[in-house]
Amino acid sequence: MKLNDHILARVKAACLCLMAVFLLPAMAEVYDLSVTGPDAETTATYDLNTLRALETVVVRTTTTWTEGVQEFVGVPLVTLLPDIPGAFDMRMTAINDYVVTMSSEVLTDRYPIVAYERNGALMSVRDKGPFWLIFPFDEDEAFTTEAMLSRSIWQLVRIEIMR
Repeated sequence: MKLNDHILARVKAACLCLMAVFLLPAMAEVYDLSVTGPDAETTATYDLNTLRALETVVVRTTTTWTEGVQEFVGVPLVTLLPDIPGAFDMRMTAINDYVVTMSSEVLTDRYPIVAYERNGALMSVRDKGPFWLIFPFDEDEAFTTEAMLSRSIWQLVRIEIMR
């Protein structure tokens, strides 16, 4: 092997290593959102394409975790839930197993939303994605209470309906 061929082979190997370091984690960041009904058997799974095909809502708001007004695009949470009469509780779980509970009584037809875009870009896990439960915090002081802020779970991957 000539010296130039040897150098070229090492450069190619280095490029492949860099691609593995930077591209594989991004490609591995594919998560779905699962919703389990109160019978623990009824499960719906939503991937990003499925969510994008549903009617979206845009929420422009500030948050305590970001700077300035942010534009979130997502789907109203109520759209993803089974039709269950009466009030119920939900247990929502993040990628890192962080869990919050929330009563269905805080739901409306428009919010909170399960956001999958922020400021025109998909949210990576590093950027609080892939899914972030967002309320219109600037619309009402009730959304900025500690209890409501704690429900704005990011890296959301599972919702369980509890009776």
